[in-house]
Amino acid sequence: MRTRISSLITGLVVLLAVVLINSTQTMSSVGKLSYPTHASSSIVAQAPTPYAAEIEEGLQYFRKLAQEQLVLVEELQTALESGDITTAEATYIKARPPYEQIEVFAASFEQEDADIDARPYAFDDGEKSSEFKGFHRIERLVFRDRDLVAAVPYAKELKGTVQSLLDKLNDTSNFSASLNFDGMIGLATEVPAKKISGEEETWSDQSILIFRENWDGIYSQYSPFASLLDSAVATKVDVAYEACKKSIAQFVTEGVAAATPYSSLSMEQRRTILRASYQLRDALIDAREALNIS
Repeated sequence: MRTRISSLITGLVVLLAVVLINSTQTMSSVGKLSYPTHASSSIVAQAPTPYAAEIEEGLQYFRKLAQEQLVLVEELQTALESGDITTAEATYIKARPPYEQIEVFAASFEQEDADIDARPYAFDDGEKSSEFKGFHRIERLVFRDRDLVAAVPYAKELKGTVQSLLDKLNDTSNFSASLNFDGMIGLATEVPAKKISGEEETWSDQSILIFRENWDGIYSQYSPFASLLDSAVATKVDVAYEACKKSIAQFVTEGVAAATPYSSLSMEQRRTILRASYQLRDALIDAREALNIS
């Protein structure tokens, strides 16, 4: 009998404790207060981001370029406002290089990419689209239409877009090894597959400038990974990159933004550029596979 009474008392104590605990938790919830428990306060260890150091090294380079781009766009606006067509053309060309490298990671900031560098074919209404802006809108107004006044508002807007780009580059959550290699391989493909056939800089005739900066941007983001690769794979990328540079060497001058007008190149010279960029693309695919980046 005593055992049964003792068990009954023990059961009642346990039941009372459970009721009190549930009551306290309910009151905490109703009062919107947070009472951390051992379970809720424990921190789950996060797995480190693969290749975080390599990604950050590449981003630091692009952030520097974006700061340079901001200054160059401000200079472009000033040149447009001056009314001097020769100065405006030269300043436009000088302003083009930085983003053509940063473009490697366009998938990480799609809106900024469209507002900075989209060509008319990207929009259903072509040049009539209100969304067509940035460098290629300015290019047409300066080199084709000779209308500097109309170009000024686009230069002003471009400054804000570059600032937004800087914000995106400072947020590392926008980037990953997989996404970044997709960007490198994609741009190496885009040069021969679209930019040659589509005349990247139709009106300024500076497509070679674009190719050069695209390749340099690609290589800048690949470089942090090079030491992690087998020498044969790394050498293949280096050889391909050198082939790209060699394909346009006679058309560019070190330290000068402007290149030889693309329209002056022969079909064979264009073919050489095309083959070199595909060679770089294939080498980058091999590098991505060797690094086990899917």
